[in-house]
Amino acid sequence: MTRRLLNLGCGEKYHTDWINVDFHSSSPAVRAHDLTEKLPFEDDFFDVVYHSHVVEHLPKYYVPMFFHECFRVLKPGGIIRVVVPDLEQIVRIYLGLVERALHNDNVAQERYNWILLEMLDQMTRNQPGGEMLKYWMHNPMPAEDFVIARVGSEAVSMINHLRNPRGEQGSGEGATYYEEDYETIGKFRLSGEVHQWMYDRYSLKILLSSAGFDNAKQCRADESAIPGFNDFYLDAERDGSVRKPDSLFMEAVKPLQESSSAREATNRGNTEAGCPVKRA
Repeated sequence: MTRRLLNLGCGEKYHTDWINVDFHSSSPAVRAHDLTEKLPFEDDFFDVVYHSHVVEHLPKYYVPMFFHECFRVLKPGGIIRVVVPDLEQIVRIYLGLVERALHNDNVAQERYNWILLEMLDQMTRNQPGGEMLKYWMHNPMPAEDFVIARVGSEAVSMINHLRNPRGEQGSGEGATYYEEDYETIGKFRLSGEVHQWMYDRYSLKILLSSAGFDNAKQCRADESAIPGFNDFYLDAERDGSVRKPDSLFMEAVKPLQESSSAREATNRGNTEAGCPVKRA
């Protein structure tokens, strides 16, 4: 029997065996839908629901409703797989680098500058790309191996795109930014690029449990209870590398028999989802 697989907020990373949904369609294989509204699928429809680096872009108050929607469209016994930037991992690295940087460790001092951007820039930026883009435009880039190890293939692609093919060096000071005004900043802040919140293994487990899911467990990028998941190359590249190494990977299961409390929570989430936040 054919499995029904749903990839929400897929961006340009999707597989044609899945139903792929994003705010805007980048391909005939991607269906456009506002993820801050009720999902356009019937109850108990999918065997798997997956989303990677999506919920941190949603307003914090809407995220529980989004998880309730994931629960609603998933079949009993179905699996949800969630990937988010790992706040705990970033904080632990940051604290270690602070200690070493204070003791004049030059390597730690360079890495500190990046981990601070990784932790704060995408939540605080008022312009596309923010300070990260300006950092990536340096050639050579400070702590380049560390940055690539943290961000993965996306960083490699962006760095290659930014650099002159003839290898001419750039200082990063030539980055073009538009003039800031309140209206422009407000539109950008609602555009979907910025992070609205961050999550760790505790808060993500609470979100899953509150939506009605059972057995929430952290896993590796190449580890999944979803049969054949690695064959889709969504979280790992074909060479075995992790696509987003800064991530927290977690899976949970929709119970075979839904509890009354979970049903009430889902119904409440559906009602609240009728008045979603709108993106600019």
